[in-house]
Amino acid sequence: MTPILIIKIILTIFALLLGLSLLILILPTRLKVNGTFEDDQKQLRAGVSFIYGFLRFFLRWENNTISVSAALLMVKAPVLKKSLGKPAKKPKKKEKKPKEKRDTSKLSVIDWISFAGKVAPKIMKPINFKTIDGDLSVGFKNLAATGFFFSTYYMFRYTTNYLKRINIRANFTQPGIWGKIEIFCLIHLYQYIPILIFVYKNYKRRIRKKKGGS
Repeated sequence: MTPILIIKIILTIFALLLGLSLLILILPTRLKVNGTFEDDQKQLRAGVSFIYGFLRFFLRWENNTISVSAALLMVKAPVLKKSLGKPAKKPKKKEKKPKEKRDTSKLSVIDWISFAGKVAPKIMKPINFKTIDGDLSVGFKNLAATGFFFSTYYMFRYTTNYLKRINIRANFTQPGIWGKIEIFCLIHLYQYIPILIFVYKNYKRRIRKKKGGS
């Protein structure tokens, strides 16, 4: 193969990838999520479709196993399959670590909540929900984590009308998730370009304030 032919092949591949990327950004992305969480059956299915189904990705979680597959036109292939169960590990002796100086530039939990409250409405705005419905009961092993999650959810629930259709109840007696959820929406990804710039600038501004800058 001559150098000119190699360059032409590389440029052709680059042009195809660039064209696909532009189509993914411009054309609506379809997202569908279905989840059923009962004592005898817990499963979550999600599918993302680009370019009117030309490129699709599927995620399925069932019986503590997660699997991911991809499809190009009518050709479907597995990408990942992994069990989420963690093997038992022998306890290790704790080694004393030298105390590290606290980094005052890092955001605290309160800072992160404030940051999320600022950017969440903008992140949700480009999403065109066709179907959104859910009734869930959620609990964590740490009761404080359950309370924090529940209070944070209710803080964001009223930032948009769509989240009001998903009802989440805190379960302080048993860790886990129960109920059902169904979501179908369309997203134009190009609308997230200015949003990502806003999120980045807002984050950097908060870091500068944390460090004591202007």
